[in-house]
Amino acid sequence: MIKSSIVFFLLLLFFGCSNKQTNDFPITETGILKRFENASDILPSWSKENTLTCQVNSEPDNLHPTNGNSSPRLEIFQYIHRTILYIDFANQQLIPGLVKSLPEISPDHLTYTYYLRDSIFWDDEKKLTSADIAFTAKVYKCPLTNAPQVRSYWNNVKDIILYSNDPMKFSIVMKKVNIQNTSFLTAFPVLEENFYDNKQVLSKYSFQQFDDSLFQAASFTDLKSWAAEYNNDRYGRIPEMINGLGMYKVDKWETGQYIVLKKKSSHWSRHSRDYHEASFPEKIIFKLNKDETSQSLQFQAQAVDASTNVSINNFIDLNSNQGFKKNYNSAMIATYNYTYLCFNEKPEEKKRGAFFNDILVRKALACLTPVDEIIKLQYKQFGSQSKRMISQVSPLKKEFNKSLKPVPFDVPKAVDLLNQAGWTDSDEDGILDKKINRKIIPLSIELNYIASSAEWKDIALFIKETMAKAGVQINPVGLDFKLFLEKAKEHDFDMMLGSWAVSGIDEDFTQLWHTSSWKNHGSNYSGFGNSFTDAIIDSLTLVTFDSVRNRLSHLLQKNIYDDQPYVFLYSSLRRNVIHKRFGNQMIFSEKPGVLYNMLKLLSINKGITMVDGATP
Repeated sequence: MIKSSIVFFLLLLFFGCSNKQTNDFPITETGILKRFENASDILPSWSKENTLTCQVNSEPDNLHPTNGNSSPRLEIFQYIHRTILYIDFANQQLIPGLVKSLPEISPDHLTYTYYLRDSIFWDDEKKLTSADIAFTAKVYKCPLTNAPQVRSYWNNVKDIILYSNDPMKFSIVMKKVNIQNTSFLTAFPVLEENFYDNKQVLSKYSFQQFDDSLFQAASFTDLKSWAAEYNNDRYGRIPEMINGLGMYKVDKWETGQYIVLKKKSSHWSRHSRDYHEASFPEKIIFKLNKDETSQSLQFQAQAVDASTNVSINNFIDLNSNQGFKKNYNSAMIATYNYTYLCFNEKPEEKKRGAFFNDILVRKALACLTPVDEIIKLQYKQFGSQSKRMISQVSPLKKEFNKSLKPVPFDVPKAVDLLNQAGWTDSDEDGILDKKINRKIIPLSIELNYIASSAEWKDIALFIKETMAKAGVQINPVGLDFKLFLEKAKEHDFDMMLGSWAVSGIDEDFTQLWHTSSWKNHGSNYSGFGNSFTDAIIDSLTLVTFDSVRNRLSHLLQKNIYDDQPYVFLYSSLRRNVIHKRFGNQMIFSEKPGVLYNMLKLLSINKGITMVDGATP
């Protein structure tokens, strides 16, 4: 009741102030986009094959439409699937995808009505209808599908309404108002009912049943049989069993080597006014290569056409090579992703050292973190292009609180704060200590990091070296990703070095910063928050007006800044390389950074011009 009252008060306060001019809040540049001019000459050494080969560092866990959890998988989905709504990467806004327009929204902001575009067909030539939308939603809601990592995003969907007089019309009914009631639809492929459920088993079950925690799904034979078939790994491994509305289909997958996407010979997008027979690569090949030396040699030999994950060392070396610069465009671009140090504010749960339950210690270690030097270590001479993070909101976003200032690197101030907190070097061994429960405890802190990257290790060792100057002993612990994540969710750590992948569209901060996400072992790893900050977050999920959202977001950022649960480090720089034999080159802050299907081979495409509205 108390929290609900705070939510109401915050909304009343900020909506009451919403008649002020929105220019009270300076807007930073959003939707960063860099364009490259098309090459004026086609060099003799350039291949005229309309196949684009991309170098990647990892491959998907699978390509099942719902049952998987890896970034490479989601990138490939950009080409083999389609979604109800798209993100316009160039302008950072939602636009219609498979539907004719953005939704008609009911006055209570709970019902969203859409109309599917005409002439969209599946590969079996069956027409896309609202029945496919309802089926898709039920797949995500069904408790028997192996997709727990995404099911929570569909928890707020109460029902899908179909209309017997119009198979192209549907309404999505939500349980509660949320800022992401439309934007979440950009992340999930639409599935074909006839392909995955030709007996229409899911149509027999309601959304209410799937929402009911007492519903015993496994006791229904037909539902259990359908789920066993749907969850089969072949729907994510065998090319002919991977089905989607995208322009490309999976042609080959040689595990550990490459994945080949082939443009469909007949696709519904042919009816688009922007379609041209010669446009878009005939094939997109994702070629796995983790070896930096081999990657460099491949670029020098023009054996690959593009990459968005070249190492910083390779990026620097390649750009000093005149032959490379003659054949490739390359650029770094700031992303919305960010790297951070996280403090465990509630160490007592796992009987961890009582370090970071004291705000003075958190603030001291923030003063001991040489953020500017870490950025230089990470990005060398390109460090000035990386945005230093000050709060949980990227400086690229319009809601970034510009009144917040970076915490300066200040060893004397850090030592003073630690002394105020009772940490002194009583035994003169060079490590600060404190008597806790009649026992002398050294300020010796474990720092968890993901061991798969040398860059993470370098940062952890650099932090160790720097903090030792103030008598703080840092013990870096490299972990594989699975164990790192398990310890984070179980709150079994002192301090951790991590990163978050973030989109440019409005965020729901519940997952990372709400106290409920600590209690249920979600992603609030630090244990930050109280009833007031929860109320701000809850209010932000209800707000669609920029002026009000900015004010609330500024308030949340200030509370996080003052509490110091993280040391926010830097926004990631994506290293992009694209061969000049392709035109229409654009790179974006939004992931995945480059839309390969928009590139056009210059030797067969003349007079190409750049267009806005860059989407999948």
